[in-house]
Amino acid sequence: MESIIKKIDTDLWKAILNSPFNHIDYEALLANDPAKIRKEEMDVSLKEEAIAVPEYLSVENIQIPSSDKSREIRLRIYKPKGKQNLPVLLYFHGGAFIYGTPEQYDFIFFRLALDTNMLIVSVDYRLAPEYPFPAAIEDGYDVLSWLSKYADDIEGNKNKILIGGSSAGGTIAASVTHLARDKKEIEIRHQFLLYPPMSHLLQTSSINELANAPMQTKNAAEWMWKHYLQHNMTKPPKYAVPLLEDNFNDLPDATIIVCELDPLKDEGKLYAQKLKDAGSVVNLMEIKGAVHAFDFFPSSLSDIFYYQQIELFKQILNQEE
Repeated sequence: MESIIKKIDTDLWKAILNSPFNHIDYEALLANDPAKIRKEEMDVSLKEEAIAVPEYLSVENIQIPSSDKSREIRLRIYKPKGKQNLPVLLYFHGGAFIYGTPEQYDFIFFRLALDTNMLIVSVDYRLAPEYPFPAAIEDGYDVLSWLSKYADDIEGNKNKILIGGSSAGGTIAASVTHLARDKKEIEIRHQFLLYPPMSHLLQTSSINELANAPMQTKNAAEWMWKHYLQHNMTKPPKYAVPLLEDNFNDLPDATIIVCELDPLKDEGKLYAQKLKDAGSVVNLMEIKGAVHAFDFFPSSLSDIFYYQQIELFKQILNQEE
């Protein structure tokens, strides 16, 4: 652990140590009471000062029907005011498939929607262990399908849908992308994946060399996949584990971000290579001095990356013109 900490960006490490979320024992809760993480994160969030919505941004929560008709799916929508026909970023929050909310990304998306002129649609998908695979990707595809029909109603362009997610949200985004390719109903223009876990096997060099890294350990990854796959751990179903997919043809181009000190980084690199080998154009970036979920902590490294993201999205959208 000490040798890893020495390599972490100094400013970032200070921010991690000072974060109130640092007091949550994620490791123990993942093993013993995963759902309690949601309550503990909510308790911390309620003590934080609310972020003001920018003047030129509309933020709203809407409910859309799900395919099983018995329930609805909540979407949190970030929309520049007075704009129409906006490119759409369909986004899945992180949280080990178990916790996290769209609201936790307000501090990023309040700015990003305006700085990129995108409509951001963040999905409040069902969470494990109460709702293991395939609940999250069912919700994800339902939202993608809804956007392909009704994005115009919320000032989006239904023919210009990008998909993205961070951490486990990146896994879900990748799974939904494979499913959409196979269904041949909707075209996703680009996939934007931040430090995604891509295999339950946990056999890469980085997962072992960085097994005890801050913010993401090998042990936590094991519990994450156990809660998500449950009785399917030995033989995961199709679409559950992106690196196990056998067909990488005809998938959209991708931007994949990995972190130097994240045990999951090799999985992201392997996924990028599979996409490249199948003919997709992939922009793979490794953030030096960064740990998993680094961009949630106020630091110069996070600030630099935020502006890099703006440029990345502008390049992606310009290519789509």
